Amino acid sequence: MAPVKKPLRKGLSYALSAVVGFGLLGGILYYTGWRGVLEQMRDLDWDGMMAVAATVVLGVTAAGVSWWIILRSYGIRLSFLIVGGSWLSSYAVTYLTPSMYFGGEPIRAILIADRSRAPATRVVATIVVERVIGGLSLIIFVLIGTACALASSEVPPSQKRVVLAGAAFVALWIGMGLLNFAGNFKWISRATRWLGRPIPRGRVWFERAALKVSETEDEIHHAFANHRRAILLVFVFQMLASFFAFMRPQVFFHFSAGRTFDFSQLSLLFTLNIFLGMFLWITPGGVGMSEAALIGIYKLVNVGKEGAVAFSLSYKCVEFAVVAIGVSYMLNRGIGRIVRSLKERSQSEHPAEGAPPSAPAQGS
Repeated sequence: MAPVKKPLRKGLSYALSAVVGFGLLGGILYYTGWRGVLEQMRDLDWDGMMAVAATVVLGVTAAGVSWWIILRSYGIRLSFLIVGGSWLSSYAVTYLTPSMYFGGEPIRAILIADRSRAPATRVVATIVVERVIGGLSLIIFVLIGTACALASSEVPPSQKRVVLAGAAFVALWIGMGLLNFAGNFKWISRATRWLGRPIPRGRVWFERAALKVSETEDEIHHAFANHRRAILLVFVFQMLASFFAFMRPQVFFHFSAGRTFDFSQLSLLFTLNIFLGMFLWITPGGVGMSEAALIGIYKLVNVGKEGAVAFSLSYKCVEFAVVAIGVSYMLNRGIGRIVRSLKERSQSEHPAEGAPPSAPAQGS
């Protein structure tokens, strides 16, 4: 029997995860009572639905503007339509793949590289800077939420330990990334080069990869060292994006149930939702998995299972609309054609890249 080709295997795996996700969602709607869920969604009315849509659109726009600022600070001056379309394409891929925060970055790099003559390492550097600053804004809210969770008597001790461990894990990696790029210590390129030492046949490949990573680290350090005003502005917009995500429960339950949460409750909900996106986003759009987890999360603030599922589905309706725009832009640009043209450009600019490096280069 012939082996299944990799693209087909990926497609089958993705289709299976979608079937599992929607099957799980069907089971959750049966368990919670789909009529109650729809009733709470209808209670939003038009004003509430517009407010829900605004929190999503404003959050996505704020994050997209932050990346546009970084691109301009690096001298990559493209129209906001191109940058915005590339950002939405990246958002769509990230949303539909098994991670709420990573996955679409290569799409961004490809779409921008196609419209710019900037080096690929510089384009990648803008994305890394945006992700690091975005992570920093998230961790600020997460640390506040962690403190609220530890002080809350409603959170079981076992969940407090999970929240504390998760916050420490996220803070460690974000902190190490900031330290590495701000100080240009090049830990990532050094680690890449080190990985090639025990593999003689792969040493040349790892050396080339380390050189590319080192160039990218230089570009990222350049932003922290020479574009501090832009970095500060990016941080402001990323904090705005995090704030709109932070306020989602308040917006939904204010319009659907007249419910008000205090700051500690919103902080707790935000933090647990971040961990949900990191560890349980394993179906397209988190369908099924997120609803199941949110039932438990919202129980901590005395919200019933119908309300938790209605909250999730209301926001998913808006998010899937944004995803559709991103996918449409990506298909309109012709992502396959772009990848081929970029490969041809790279080969024309570096015709000898397939050959092993010369002796002086290896010895340096």
